[in-house]
Amino acid sequence: RAHHSLVSAENAVSTQAEYHCDGWGIGYYLEEEPYLFRAAKGAAEDHRFLLLSESLRSSTFLVHVRRATVGDIDSLNSHPFRHGAWMFAHNGTIFDFDKIEDRLLAEVLPEFRPLIFGSTDSERYFYFLLSYMTRAGISKSGRGKVDIEIAAKAQHEAISTIFSWCQELGIDAPKANYILTNGSVMFARRAGLELYLSTQKKTCREVLQCKEKDKFCLNTVFPKLKTVHHTPRACKHLLVASEPTGEENIWEEIPDGGLVSIDANLMLRLHEAPQPFWVTWPACVTRHPKRENVIAYAE
Repeated sequence: RAHHSLVSAENAVSTQAEYHCDGWGIGYYLEEEPYLFRAAKGAAEDHRFLLLSESLRSSTFLVHVRRATVGDIDSLNSHPFRHGAWMFAHNGTIFDFDKIEDRLLAEVLPEFRPLIFGSTDSERYFYFLLSYMTRAGISKSGRGKVDIEIAAKAQHEAISTIFSWCQELGIDAPKANYILTNGSVMFARRAGLELYLSTQKKTCREVLQCKEKDKFCLNTVFPKLKTVHHTPRACKHLLVASEPTGEENIWEEIPDGGLVSIDANLMLRLHEAPQPFWVTWPACVTRHPKRENVIAYAE
C-alpha cells in the first residue's frame, strides 16, 4: 500500500503540499504496468490525493507536489511525466530556460518532440534525459532489462551538457534534482537541492505485520552511502525524498552531483559523476526555498 509518508508522517507529502499547491501527481505500477494520476489543484485541498494515498497498492510509487516556476498551472504540467514504463519527476528549475531551450530540444530525439504536451522545463528535461539513454542503448519504452551502469553514464552525460551550457551562457546553476523509474529500477539525482534516501529505520509502526523474519530494515549497522559505488548495498526498501518525512527513518543525504540507483534485486548503488559538473558553482546547493517536493518509494 502507499507509504504512510504521503499522509500521516510528521512531514508528510500532504503537509508539504500546503506550500506546494500548484498541482500534484501519483505514479505507480501494477503487474509492471505504469499508472498515473495528475491534477492541477493543490494536494492539500484535493480529496482525491487522500483517497488514492490510502487505497493504492504497489511496490513502487512516485509522488510529486508542485510549486510552479516554468509553465502554467495545468494538469499537463503536473509531475510525474510518463513515457512507456518510464516515469519522471523533477525538483527545481532550469534558470533562464528560454536561453537554452532550443539547444536542449535539438538534442531530444525527433520521435519524442511531438509527445511534449506541457510547457515546463521539467517535461523537456525528461525527454532530454530519455534521448541520451535511448542513444546509449537503453529501452526508450522502459520495458525489459535496464543496464544500470550504461543508463547512469548516459544520465551523467546529459546533465553535464546542461550545466556546461549554463556556464557558457552565464546562467545560474540549474536546480536539477530528479527521480526516474520504470517500476523495476529507480534513479535519483541530486543536483543543486537537498535530496535524501532511507533504507533503514529506527522504529517501524508496521513491525507486527511485517513478514520479514529478520526485520532487516531495523538493522542500524549498514554500509554508508559513500561506499556503495564500490559494493552495492542490499535493501528491502528504498525511500527517496526532497526532505525527510519522518523521524522513524534513518536518513542519508545524497552527495550533490550524485546519482543513486536501485535495481530489480533491490541493490543500491551510488554513481559519482566522472567529471563533477557542479564544482564551478561553489554555492550551488540551495536549501530553501524548494520549488517542488518529490518522494519515491520502492520495495
